[in-house]
Amino acid sequence: MPVLARGDAERLLRFVAEAESFGGDHPFAGEFLTQLGRLVPADWVGYSDCFGCCDRGPGPHFDRPGDEGFFSGLDWTAVKPVLDAESPVSLHIRQGSFDAVKISDFLTRRELHRTWMYDLVMKPCGVEDTLDVRLRFPPPSRPKQFSFDRGGRRFSARDRAVLDFLNPHLVKLYRASESRQRLREALALHESTRAAVVLLEADDRIAFASTAARELLDRYFDESGAGLPDSLASWLRERHRTVTVEPLHIDGGDRALVVELVDNALLLEERRSMPRLTAREREILELVAEGSTNAEIAERLWVSLGTVKKHLDNVYAKLGVHKRTAAAAVFREQRVRPRDRGQGLIRHTTNTPPSGVVEP
Repeated sequence: MPVLARGDAERLLRFVAEAESFGGDHPFAGEFLTQLGRLVPADWVGYSDCFGCCDRGPGPHFDRPGDEGFFSGLDWTAVKPVLDAESPVSLHIRQGSFDAVKISDFLTRRELHRTWMYDLVMKPCGVEDTLDVRLRFPPPSRPKQFSFDRGGRRFSARDRAVLDFLNPHLVKLYRASESRQRLREALALHESTRAAVVLLEADDRIAFASTAARELLDRYFDESGAGLPDSLASWLRERHRTVTVEPLHIDGGDRALVVELVDNALLLEERRSMPRLTAREREILELVAEGSTNAEIAERLWVSLGTVKKHLDNVYAKLGVHKRTAAAAVFREQRVRPRDRGQGLIRHTTNTPPSGVVEP
């Protein structure tokens, strides 16, 4: 890599120190691109997330303020296949390379002028060279890249060196912005719900855990450390293999921990454990929870009214309650499903029923 001049090195260090203050809602938007364009002068500067580089669809895209209409005359649906086929820079990015590269590294000006991409894309916009760099995020992260277009003189080895120097610093800047955003989301969720919540990274590592969640994890799992307990991590891996994975139930005696997946977070809740019921007791309790009277239950199950009352007395004793409404409330608590908690929740099932519950 070419050695940067002392003046360039000082400017780059100053940019890195101040870069966090340039971005807005996204770290690479707005003033950030303006400042970056002062380090690498160009007629157009832009940032794109996964644009044309993967099968997950385009992510955020930003033009430097003032550059928004630079390509307005182009039909991207028509010209993109030409760029994909002819641009050595596009091929370089798609192959996963992280070094900054420019068209002039591959084509002379005469060779460039004989291409379709020059006639259809570059010439109408007055572009004579393109410089791109992909940030060093390893797969499976979405590709993120900066692009620079210039008319007149071509980009230099110095311009490439500037972007290669900045690459690891921009990765750190992006990750720091992600961490701050996750923390804001976690604090907002915690303040609004007081929930025991764990926010997950893309690879299911813990990004944030509320105090209540940490207490429950410590209480129900005989493990320590910053990662997820093994049994919880195993349950999450099962989530990736099937869409039929139930909330996880961890028995704790008279109480149980129920873990549900809520978007990119785990919601932890401690509930009263359901005692072991006979199949008939469970059947009657379920009908009570549905609002049936004793007489209706007796008629439906073809048993006497006295038999229903006897079974209910046994249920009350096992649940530690004295009224049918309280028994029904305990039963409903065990039967709650993620979709009952609001939108955006994902239902999962396992083959194991909640602790102490006998399947009918």
